[in-house]
Amino acid sequence: MSLIKVQLGTVQETLLITLWARAEESRSPAPVLHDETSVRIRQSIDYDFGRLAQAQGTQVGVCVRGWLFDRWVERFMTEHPDGTVVEIGAGLNTRFERTDNGRVRWFDLDLPDAMALRRQFFEDTDRRRSIAASVLDTDWIAAVKAAGSGPTLFVAEGVLMYLEKAQVQRVFALLEEHFAGALFAFDSMSPFMLKNQKRHDAMKHYEARFRWAVANVYQLQAGPGGLRVLEVKTLGDGPSQYRRRVPLWQRLLFAVPPFKDMYRLSLVRLGAAEATP
Repeated sequence: MSLIKVQLGTVQETLLITLWARAEESRSPAPVLHDETSVRIRQSIDYDFGRLAQAQGTQVGVCVRGWLFDRWVERFMTEHPDGTVVEIGAGLNTRFERTDNGRVRWFDLDLPDAMALRRQFFEDTDRRRSIAASVLDTDWIAAVKAAGSGPTLFVAEGVLMYLEKAQVQRVFALLEEHFAGALFAFDSMSPFMLKNQKRHDAMKHYEARFRWAVANVYQLQAGPGGLRVLEVKTLGDGPSQYRRRVPLWQRLLFAVPPFKDMYRLSLVRLGAAEATP
C-alpha cells in the first residue's frame, strides 16, 4: 500500500507535529492519551517525522494539552449530551474518537488543504461533519447553526497563536455575534514565549511562526462582546505522573513566575452569558 503524500501550507504543516506527538505517546507503557487512530494515520503518511525526534518537551506537552481539552469536552457533553462541538483547526485531531458520547453533534473545521488530507482518514456521519473553510470566513456558520440551537462548545487547540492579533479579534467577534453564550476553549502564550519561539524544540524545524500572544487572558474580558473567563489551566494541571517526562530544565523554568504562565489553556463564555444555558 503506497503512502499518502502530504501537501500542506506552512502553518497547516504543523498539524503533523501534534499527530506525531499522539502517535509517539501511544507507544508509552502508560500513555496520557492512547490513540491508535493517530498511530495508523502516521504510518500511512509519507513524511519525515525524524526531525521531531528530540522534541521531547513538545511531545509530552501536546498530549497533556490534549488531555486537558478532552476533560472540558467530556464535561460539556455530560452537562449537554445532545450539544454541539466545533473543532476549529481540526487538522488530524482524534478528539471525537477519544470523547464521543454517542449523541453529540460534531463539526471539524479546517482550511481546504488540511481538510483534503483529513478526509482521507475520516468520514462524515449523521452526527459528524467536516467543513473546509477558514474560521475567519462566515460560510461555515450556517451549517453549524442548522444542526440545532442548543449549547455549543468551540475548541481551538494550537490555532490562535498562528493568527495575527486582528485575526484573533475577528474570531472572537464572529463567535460572539453568531453564538452568544457559547463556550470557547483555546490555548494562548505570553509575549515572552512569542519573543523566544526560535528556541521551541519543534517549531525551530518549521517555517510557520507564532503571531499572537496575550499577557493575561483576563484582559480579553475588556472587549466589547462581554466575554467571561471561566477557567484557566496550565500544563502543570495535567496528570502529575507525566511531569517528570518533561526535561528537567523545562520543569524548573515553568515552575517559577513569570515563566509558569508562559502558556495556558482557557475556557470562556462568549457574549451574553444568559444566551445559552
